Amino acid sequence: MLAALFLIFGSSLPVSAAETPLSPPQAALVRVVFDPDASTLDQTAQEELIAFAEDFQRRSGRLELRAYAGPPQDTSSNARRLALRRALSVRRVLVSNGIKAERIHVRALGGTSDSGPQDRVDVKLFGG
Repeated sequence: MLAALFLIFGSSLPVSAAETPLSPPQAALVRVVFDPDASTLDQTAQEELIAFAEDFQRRSGRLELRAYAGPPQDTSSNARRLALRRALSVRRVLVSNGIKAERIHVRALGGTSDSGPQDRVDVKLFGG
């Protein structure tokens, strides 16, 4: 009987969030990946951000830093605090290399909602 119901209603039965595959991450101007539980930038990430800042300071527009920490959908205060520390590390490098702080919007989101790296900061155009 259950098999017959599945054949009839199979595609309309609800699927739990854990079974739903995560979407791919959106494109970013720069993506900085962190080690789990870390909020400091490695040398390679710093160099990428410096090169980006030198180019972007001559352009118009604002930036949004979307910071993630922890497993998907984790919005706990610990995950959001770690994400904020990561975003502020990225922001500090951008500001110290010529991008005005007023042009940078920070969002500490906690866990990811996509299939990208769990521990990262995406630098994107604000509103994009």
